[in-house]
Amino acid sequence: MKKIFALLAAFFLFTTISFAQNKLTINGKVSNEKGDPLSGVKVEVFETQIKTTTGSNGSFSITGLNPGKYRILFTHPDYMPGVLEITIREGKKNHIEIDLSRQNSRLLNLKNEITVTAEADSFLDVSLPSHRTIITDNTLSKLATSNIAETVAKTPGVTIVGKGGYSMVPAIRGLAEHRILILVDGVRIRSERRVGASASFVNVNNIARLEVNRGPYSVFYGSGAIGGIINILTKSPSSQAPVRGNFQFGYNTVRDEKAASVNLSGSKGKFGFMLSANGKKASDYSSPSSTIKQSRYADYDIMFKINREEKNSRFYFNFFTYQGIDIGKPSPTSEFKPRWYPKEKNTLLTLGCQIKNVLFLDNINAGFYFFPSLLETKKENLRETYSVEKRNLAKIEASNFGFKLRGGKSLGELHTFNFGIDFFGRAGINDKNTEWQFDETGNITETTEESSLLNSRRNNIGIYIDDKFQISSHSILNFGIRGDYINTSNQTVEGKRMSRDDRSISGYIGSVFQLTPHFSFLANIGSSFRFPAISELFYSGLTGRGTISSNTDLSPERSVNLDFGIRYLHDRLYASIYAFNNTISDIIQKYKTPETDAYFYKNLTQGRIYGFEGEFYFWLFKELDLQLSFHHLLGKNTADSTPLNYIPQTRLTLGAKYDRNNFWFEPKIVFSSAKKNPGPLEIEIDGYTLVDTVMGYKVNKNIQLIGAVSNILNTTYRASADEQGVDAPGRSFIFKASYSF
Repeated sequence: MKKIFALLAAFFLFTTISFAQNKLTINGKVSNEKGDPLSGVKVEVFETQIKTTTGSNGSFSITGLNPGKYRILFTHPDYMPGVLEITIREGKKNHIEIDLSRQNSRLLNLKNEITVTAEADSFLDVSLPSHRTIITDNTLSKLATSNIAETVAKTPGVTIVGKGGYSMVPAIRGLAEHRILILVDGVRIRSERRVGASASFVNVNNIARLEVNRGPYSVFYGSGAIGGIINILTKSPSSQAPVRGNFQFGYNTVRDEKAASVNLSGSKGKFGFMLSANGKKASDYSSPSSTIKQSRYADYDIMFKINREEKNSRFYFNFFTYQGIDIGKPSPTSEFKPRWYPKEKNTLLTLGCQIKNVLFLDNINAGFYFFPSLLETKKENLRETYSVEKRNLAKIEASNFGFKLRGGKSLGELHTFNFGIDFFGRAGINDKNTEWQFDETGNITETTEESSLLNSRRNNIGIYIDDKFQISSHSILNFGIRGDYINTSNQTVEGKRMSRDDRSISGYIGSVFQLTPHFSFLANIGSSFRFPAISELFYSGLTGRGTISSNTDLSPERSVNLDFGIRYLHDRLYASIYAFNNTISDIIQKYKTPETDAYFYKNLTQGRIYGFEGEFYFWLFKELDLQLSFHHLLGKNTADSTPLNYIPQTRLTLGAKYDRNNFWFEPKIVFSSAKKNPGPLEIEIDGYTLVDTVMGYKVNKNIQLIGAVSNILNTTYRASADEQGVDAPGRSFIFKASYSF
């Protein structure tokens, strides 16, 4: 281990050697919040003497810069200042744009430390009343991850849960299983998997921006946002843009994963278009001790987008289709009781518009979506001779659809009012469970068919208002309230329709106090809720874990979350520490029947999850960033102090990023403690230390190469404490090559 660290240190020092650089130019444009060009804006490059002023058309040009990272300050007497952090490279078109908001004396002190980044790792905003991490497409393109769960796994407060393999899902602050929402371009993703939606069908290459928002978000998104949301914004075309293309190929040694993608975009007049396709296929991966059976997967997707952009409006149409094939569900019993998903299909169709300055509103956003899905689960019981004794196939299909209408209006300089109405529906939810019994010669001796979901439906309508106003020169208050009505029904095999109605009111109050221009304090209290999922209420049958029984008497979950935080942002340091306490009444927990190993649901009286999170960024100099993040969470059933499922181990992550000229290097070390207090469906697991690294080199303006080593120490560890979990992958080498034009 010492030799490995020594080699990493030597390599890191080697990369810091200076060499000759060519002077480069940055061109850009500054506009106001309405998109009109701003003249007379002073443009300054931090830590240099370079400065200029925008012309009558808002444009500017800065020359004499070496390749590397820079922070640029934009100031104007009548507008809020802006700071943009960018990376410029040889052979690349270095063009930037920024919008400035008209200032008033009270807001100036509060917002003058906002950093909006163009190509940095995240957006740092000390005026936000919540804990949020944003990963941009520039960072995503340099990662060596295969899906969403892997991409967010090392974010503070976030872990991945499940048995292992490709189908693991993200959890936020110890909450999973439909208690966090995953949104794709504003569409809530639903899954028939008991552990919750994974959004693994969204390829990382299609993402423009990924937001991890912690805390209660039911006011904005309704049922299921108790722990937070993962908001995925996919890439979009722009009008008046040249035709561009990107081809990418990748390979991962530990799971023999082969991946390829293509993306084409361009425009004609005011219309922009984009077409992308992705595919990957992997075999069973290897842990340090063995091959993990049923961890294979294969999938592909196609996405098409078209939009029309005007000065004050944007209209869009998006189409996306995905198919997964033979996605394995690994477990300790996979050799003689293999389970997998033979087929998973998701299709997403969205259309809508965004309009500024319409009627009496500053903006309005309207959209509609249609999201049909299909999931097949297969299980086999094998004899010692590996002949099939019993085979089960469960098939669930559903049609999801909805619309949203949201608007906002500034009421003077100190007050902003927003409102929204949304509808989320599900229909045509049907399942079919088929079981075949075989004799030792392979002949079918018995066939049984069952169904528990027959034309199940769910209709959920919600209305909310959100208000934000300035209390003083140093404080902002946010508050919102929402009302929801939901109807859920299912038809029995006798033809009778079982139906139930649920209602909920949720709200929040949040405040930010700007104690100094660089230091802020936040405090929030919010309520959230979750209606039982259709599968929890009505589905009984085969899952990727085993058989499960529904419970029609489940009550909705309701939570109250308290959040406190402090943030500091200055020239070379960003620091944030958050504390939270989430109390959840009638929390729905899954249990196993000891006699049959089948699963069932029941409401607990109350659960409590609380803890700390922190993030620190140090910009030592232009080429080198250091990062540190951590979380420490606890969770228990308040009635008897027994642990809850999915509460993560304490974790500390240390990282560095060196970026100079066309080369970048990013090592990372993760320290995770042991889990000694497992939940009812978990086991104790040991702590572990992981060392990863990613590096890349831009050969020229068209070609980029990326190499990564995951689990450098070949550590044996469990990524999840699931009782049916398996060891995580061992040491792997990942290679990616991309060509852009």
